[in-house]
Amino acid sequence: MSDQHRRRRREEEERQRELERRRRIARQRKRRRQVMRRRLILASVGLVLLLAAIIAGVVTIRGKIAEKKAQEAKEKKQQEEEATRLEEENNTLHMVAVGDNMIHDAIIQAGKKNDWNFDFLYENIKKDIENADVAFVNQETPFVKSHSAVAGYPDFATPTEVGDALAAAGFDVVTHATEHIFDQGSDGIINSVSFWKKNYPEITRLGIHSDEEEKNYEIRNVKNFKIALLNYSTLLSENHKIEKDETYMINLYSEKNVKADLEAAKEEADLTIVTLHGGKSDSAEPDEKLLDRVSFLSEQGADIILCSHPHILKGYELLTREDKGKTLVYYSLGNFASGQTALENLLGGMADITIKKNADSGKISIEDYSLVPLVMHYNSDFSEAGIYKLSDYSEELASEHASRKQNTSEEEEDGDDQESDDGEEDTDTGFSLRALEKAADAIGELKDGKTQEDDTEDKESADEDSENN
Repeated sequence: MSDQHRRRRREEEERQRELERRRRIARQRKRRRQVMRRRLILASVGLVLLLAAIIAGVVTIRGKIAEKKAQEAKEKKQQEEEATRLEEENNTLHMVAVGDNMIHDAIIQAGKKNDWNFDFLYENIKKDIENADVAFVNQETPFVKSHSAVAGYPDFATPTEVGDALAAAGFDVVTHATEHIFDQGSDGIINSVSFWKKNYPEITRLGIHSDEEEKNYEIRNVKNFKIALLNYSTLLSENHKIEKDETYMINLYSEKNVKADLEAAKEEADLTIVTLHGGKSDSAEPDEKLLDRVSFLSEQGADIILCSHPHILKGYELLTREDKGKTLVYYSLGNFASGQTALENLLGGMADITIKKNADSGKISIEDYSLVPLVMHYNSDFSEAGIYKLSDYSEELASEHASRKQNTSEEEEDGDDQESDDGEEDTDTGFSLRALEKAADAIGELKDGKTQEDDTEDKESADEDSENN
């Protein structure tokens, strides 16, 4: 092989090697571009996924934030609603009051047979008493410590277990300024005061004192209310005389005392309640003297007046004072517990009152008021006895009442037939459910101390006089 031929061959081989090198470089570049493309695609996909994850995370976080905010807003609304509800509740006062707790001999004997426990008297209305924010009762008779000293009418001496039963029933305020509080002299008052102080200091005792320095009123804080409580008697049993140095032991009514006490009490309280022992038992309407005393109390700023003593139920009224304020008065809540026999003495009442306080101004307003009729039930031997709401009383219970036989006997002796308004013979002149309901229906809201019917009659009479003149 010639040198020229070998040279050409080498040149060809070099050219082929160069081509191969270039092809290899081209393939490597192509592979790198493909790898880069794949990497870019993967990176793009990864970035997209990352962005999607970020977006999803942001959405999730925003969702959780929104959910948290919604929950927080819900909880805040619930808290605000609960705060509003609590404020409304704490600015709403529900109170009840009942009449005279007269512990006659028959009741004493019934308690004695029951191991000196008198809870049976109040168990039927206990829930109504407990559910009230403030519950009042007038304890007509004084307490004595010894069972051997207990007595009924005329000089009452009541076992302290009656006080235990009143506390167990849920009463918060017990008034003692009554006609019979001096039936056992100063000892009866001292025993009554010490009983409440020692055993139930949380119960407000009104109207009597063992300490000459005690104020004639008490302040009781209930919810958002600061209540001034005052209790006076306009009379005492004629069988007893108070010594001059014992007059401080009972709050006796006088305009001078009342005016001074109310003026001082109103400085400390935003609601003033006066319980007044007085009035006559000859009519379901208040007598003139009681009306005058109520009017005086009202003009001194009393917001609520609860009257006791007549032993019969009387009407109630919302008075407007000269200062444009309102005074709610119950002229008599009748008997609460007693051993009396007449239907009118066995039909009592429970005042049911709702009072509101304006959260901003602090102004007090009487929101609602009514009278719930009560019945004192007992059979011939007092083995079944207790106070019922008339709405819970039955004809079966009425037929077993011990007074029914007595009233029926009296009617038979009288011999006069009585007729009802519809012309039919009225067979419910004695003790019966219908007679109780009829008597309760006759007691209602008054105007100027009179029933609406009386107002109509007075107007008609005035019109007739005008025509005649």
